[in-house]
Amino acid sequence: MTTRIQPLLLLLGACLPLLASTGAAPAEPLAVIATLPTYADLAEEIGGELVAVTTICRPGQDVHAVSATPSLVERIRDADLLLYTGLDLELWLDPMLRSSGNLDLLPGSARAIEMSAGVKLKEVPASVDRSQGDIHAYGNPHVWTDPIAVRVMAGRVRDALIEALPAQKEAITARHKAFHDRLTAALVDWLTRYAPLKGQRVVVYHRSWAYFLDRFGLVEAAALEPKPRVAPTASHLAEVIETMKQDSVRVILREPWQAPDAAEFVAQATGARVLELNSHPEPQGGGQAILDHFEHSLARVAEALGVSVAARPAAGAKPGG
Repeated sequence: MTTRIQPLLLLLGACLPLLASTGAAPAEPLAVIATLPTYADLAEEIGGELVAVTTICRPGQDVHAVSATPSLVERIRDADLLLYTGLDLELWLDPMLRSSGNLDLLPGSARAIEMSAGVKLKEVPASVDRSQGDIHAYGNPHVWTDPIAVRVMAGRVRDALIEALPAQKEAITARHKAFHDRLTAALVDWLTRYAPLKGQRVVVYHRSWAYFLDRFGLVEAAALEPKPRVAPTASHLAEVIETMKQDSVRVILREPWQAPDAAEFVAQATGARVLELNSHPEPQGGGQAILDHFEHSLARVAEALGVSVAARPAAGAKPGG
């Protein structure tokens, strides 16, 4: 009996390395923590069933001010990978990580992926002091509002997932390419159909739209905040109103978490429209949230400005076709 079992054991032992290299899905998905909805959607799109993603900041929530809950701290404690912006945006992240005890995810570690790395930054100050408000020393951190930056971030997610799951390299690479191609095709379409937006001027509440506006040729005429994260003052709003009247600015962009009073006051004084617009996509999985978010944002801005654009191509249609 022993002589018959031994060849079977030897055969099984020889097969195990082959089975391990076939890329079979791991028993447990990789636990990923994403500080923002955009990063979560990228992880789900590129990782698919290989990942289980938790988002810290919800759509419509102020990313500058996030509080930890016991359930969130528990998920962070058990997480394998962190996707975060960096640039001192998520100042609440370090104490949250330390509270969870998962020091392997602290910024700077191999398992903490800084999503802004490789993105060309805007508004990098020559010097920093508190008189300038809550200014970011490394530049404007709202990088996820630019689809080109999102394409760079997708590559970082791909690389991080391959590093964590090397046996899944082929599947991860294929999913990344599919998303990259869809985003690139969508970008070509957006830049074509929304070209009439170029040169249009808008007022923002906080300078969270710098990358979005620049990518599509829109111009920021003024911000309701006199300095970053400093509440609007009467004297500053008077200056904004004067600028809007002189330049015929018709739209004020405000995110859901920003107090509406100042925007409504300026709108009443100028006849402009307040457009509440979320800089984060709503979660829906499949990477489509990001594409739909940019399309939705551009369409709403065009409508608010009274700019006519061509209809969105049907699914599968080539841009310009």
